Amino acid sequence: MLEVVLHDRAVWRQHLLPLLHTRSAAELRVGILTIAEKWRKFWNVKVSYHTAEHLQGKYAARPEEGSFLVVRANLCPSEELLMVLASLPMNTVLESKGRWLAYRTSQWVEEPNADDFIALEYEGHPVLIEFLEDIYLKNEQQICADFDLLTKNVASEMLEPSNTLIGEALFLGKSVEAFCCVFNTVKGPIYIGEGAVIEESSVLKGPLVIGAYSRVKAGAKLYPNVTIGPRCTVGGEVNNAVFLGNSSKGHEGYLGCAVLGEWCNIGAGCSNSNLQNNWASVKLYDYKLADYRNTDLLKIGTFIGDFAMIGINSSITTGAVIGVGAQIAISNIIPKFVPDFVWLTDGKKSSYIWDNFAEMMQRRIDRISERDGIEVDVLASVYEQTRKKREIFIKV
Repeated sequence: MLEVVLHDRAVWRQHLLPLLHTRSAAELRVGILTIAEKWRKFWNVKVSYHTAEHLQGKYAARPEEGSFLVVRANLCPSEELLMVLASLPMNTVLESKGRWLAYRTSQWVEEPNADDFIALEYEGHPVLIEFLEDIYLKNEQQICADFDLLTKNVASEMLEPSNTLIGEALFLGKSVEAFCCVFNTVKGPIYIGEGAVIEESSVLKGPLVIGAYSRVKAGAKLYPNVTIGPRCTVGGEVNNAVFLGNSSKGHEGYLGCAVLGEWCNIGAGCSNSNLQNNWASVKLYDYKLADYRNTDLLKIGTFIGDFAMIGINSSITTGAVIGVGAQIAISNIIPKFVPDFVWLTDGKKSSYIWDNFAEMMQRRIDRISERDGIEVDVLASVYEQTRKKREIFIKV
């Protein structure tokens, strides 16, 4: 097998900001697994990354020499796709509708060009995460695919008898704790990761994922097409949403058509809108365009970057994009776009002073041992990269 390189050092990744400020596109969670985990699981290979320069230190870099199978990092694998890639000739690029999906090369090149590569059109339907909303729009299909991949020839743990199971497609990992809950798998499977806790009176409707060591608080209502990543806390009502991991929405309130990054906290009583009163298609702030993009969708909720904190009883407007490290505590509806590291209150809007943010991060690391996955130097780079957007927002 050639070296598999997941490549997103490209302009297109800006459509997926603010989530890709702090990760490779291959580390987006869609379904049960991240995209990189899917590639490792499907082919049982190590992967390396070719990603944004400020992120490269987080990931295994590609070797300097050798033969490579370079894959677009926002491309989800499938059996059909892997069969094509396994037989892809050297110096050939696999394309779909004018975009390259993957290419084989005996010498590293940043992008495949027409002079040196033979183009082969992919006849299937590639699953690409191109825009923020694709994460939850394609999540249901990926939950089902990942469920089949992970549970094949693997026995589920037994469900405690006080629970109610409707249907059969339930998988429990080791040491799951669940009592007096309802698991409805009629419309899709439910996957509960190792060590997860599902508290009493919670209702879970598949397709749905609860990641390892996550906690579902008592009385939660989790509807279809929800992925709660590892080490999260979730309560209230959640629908059509993805939590990448390590984040908390622990109280009552609604979250729907939404993607929540890592290390975020949504305060008690917060809810978001995902439908405009005029029933018009929702426009979403797009970092690449530096403007609002018409999604042509009626239902779009919110997208929240890593380390953002939303104060209690907040109301998040339809199609809101909230940047990395934003701190929001206002009584009015939160604006449709809040840039990275903005401090927003009723009294003022200002920049989160970097030294104060770094001190907060250190206290957090010291108190709850969150060092894994937290790279303060990456955040410092994002802080500088986003300074201009922040300054413009504050002046308006």
